[in-house]
Amino acid sequence: MALSQINGLGPVILGKLLEAFNNDVKACFKASFLDFHDLKVSEKIAALIIENKKTLNPDKLIEQLDKEDIKIMTFFNEHYPTLLKEIYAPPLVLYYRGNDSALEKLSSKENWPTLAVVGSRKISNYGKTIMTEILAEIIREKVIIVSGLAMGVDSLAHQLTLDYHGQTVTVVGSGLAWDYLYPQANKKLTKDILKNDGLLFSEFPPFMQGLPANFPRRNRIISGLAQATLIIEASLTSGALITAKYALEQNREVLAVPGAINSSTSQGTNYLIQNGAKLVAGAEDIRQSLNLNFKEKKTINDSLPLQATDDELMILKILNISPLHIDKIIENCTLETAQVNSLLLQLELKGWIKNIGGQNYIKN
Repeated sequence: MALSQINGLGPVILGKLLEAFNNDVKACFKASFLDFHDLKVSEKIAALIIENKKTLNPDKLIEQLDKEDIKIMTFFNEHYPTLLKEIYAPPLVLYYRGNDSALEKLSSKENWPTLAVVGSRKISNYGKTIMTEILAEIIREKVIIVSGLAMGVDSLAHQLTLDYHGQTVTVVGSGLAWDYLYPQANKKLTKDILKNDGLLFSEFPPFMQGLPANFPRRNRIISGLAQATLIIEASLTSGALITAKYALEQNREVLAVPGAINSSTSQGTNYLIQNGAKLVAGAEDIRQSLNLNFKEKKTINDSLPLQATDDELMILKILNISPLHIDKIIENCTLETAQVNSLLLQLELKGWIKNIGGQNYIKN
């Protein structure tokens, strides 16, 4: 952990250093100029370590982690995520908060199904609707959703996973100390993720701010944790396209949702599709990419409350498969608009349905 905090020792250089020292990290940290010279380590790197280690106290760093309730694992830990080990320049140190059961799934040899979902910070109503429709079935089938906590698509991916009682993993471009977490506007969402068996990852020290240079590095971890990466909406200059590039380099499938040709937030996804990304028109396309054997869809009468009235059952049956806007609910039932509004409120108070925003409803 101390070595990884030295500016200039990225994962590639640090990996080569540890290889030279036969993975004896303590020996590397305490080495003299002569030791480095004997192992043919460059004078520049040797000077960097010897100068910086004067101000680095590994024991004190551990104390700081304990105070912040942040955990740490190295590349050599048995619970290090399996897929992440396969990428070029995996982080040798990962800081994390969260659920050990999620960690066990990520580190299992069976490769628990994981999907990275990224996109524009300025998500359109089209993007919100498509995300909800496509991800609803995927999340319900226990696929772990990975994203980056940014506003827009990332935040919605995390929130939808919580709404559908799934597990989500977030990778941030800052330290994990609460006062340094970026973006601060999503601190509550982050805590909700942790309360619901999720995970929060970073390769940056706990008190590192969310600097612009950190986010491309973060993006390689997002794609590295997942079997496939789904791009919802993105401009041609979006960071989501950097994530897609990393996914391709990591030999992972890139999926993209097409959009209107005159929309700036669809130019990136349409470009990806033109250049070989898989076009996603529904959940089935994601199922195929993840090689999942899904259970049969629930029948229309599954899991309906026995104590519901006939009118309430009418609404619940309409919402049984996928989320719908209130206008669609009204179109698909024989009730008056005022009755539907009243019933939706009653059902939400009973905890049988949920308003996920924009008057879109899902069945709990």
